[in-house]
Amino acid sequence: MKEPIKKKRPGQSGSADTSEFVRQDRIEVRVNHHEKKRITQLSIERGFETTAQYVRTQAVNPGAENPNAQRQAQYACMHQLNRMGTNINQIARHLNSGGQPDGEILLVLVKLLEHAEMLYEKANAQPAGAP
Repeated sequence: MKEPIKKKRPGQSGSADTSEFVRQDRIEVRVNHHEKKRITQLSIERGFETTAQYVRTQAVNPGAENPNAQRQAQYACMHQLNRMGTNINQIARHLNSGGQPDGEILLVLVKLLEHAEMLYEKANAQPAGAP
């Protein structure tokens, strides 16, 4: 058995590669044409970058979600947080320039707080390692 070689940094083999070790071992599996077509189709449908990534993920962690889908969900969450920050910044600019808080500003702040709490609860409800 070969001695494990640690990568300089994870992610060198593709955006969703999180293994900290170089993959030096190989497993070969024979499949017929229909099986290969189905495996390839499933890997595409589930958004994996390669068929090998799909097969490896399903073999090591059956039923696991695509890491790319998790990353896309994180980006969507970050986008929402960024929009909320922009709104808060506009309110702060208004107040710092001498504006007075009115009912509309207070309503926006309450909605932003509710949305932030919902995002926080959603993030904490996810299993470990998920977005």
